[in-house]
Amino acid sequence: MERRSLKQTAADAFRLFTNDIRNSKWAIAAVIAYFVLSRSFFYSICPMVSFTGFPCPACGLTRAGFAVLRFDFDGAWRMHPFIYPIIFLIFLFFVNRYFLYGRKGRKLRRIAFIILTAMILFYIWRMYRYFPGEPPMSYYRHNVIQRILHIISQVTGRSL
Repeated sequence: MERRSLKQTAADAFRLFTNDIRNSKWAIAAVIAYFVLSRSFFYSICPMVSFTGFPCPACGLTRAGFAVLRFDFDGAWRMHPFIYPIIFLIFLFFVNRYFLYGRKGRKLRRIAFIILTAMILFYIWRMYRYFPGEPPMSYYRHNVIQRILHIISQVTGRSL
């Protein structure tokens, strides 16, 4: 493999990145539409919260991410400490995709699996320790399942 200059490497990475964006435009549009519609019709952008009322293992990550963007690192940590390993993992995926051309994919999948497993264990601990409490570890009573059960109880005349 020939050695390339930093300028060539950056140009190739930028070209690959723009190509990825172009190829993903419909997925990006779908994600944006999902966020807009979920905020318009539901309490939360999280499907688990909207439908069951219970927080998911990732609840708080979006708010933690916005806190990082505001340089509120302590607030981000309190909202969801896994924001930092996830930011680091995104950085590693970015470097692997655009500069190493996917050569470290297997290692990154292992790291992602370890982070996901740790997040689930943290979620179980957090549910035990803090639920129901302050957001993101709170229960949303007006979830879709509760609404459906309420409609069924009105139609049948029986309390569920």
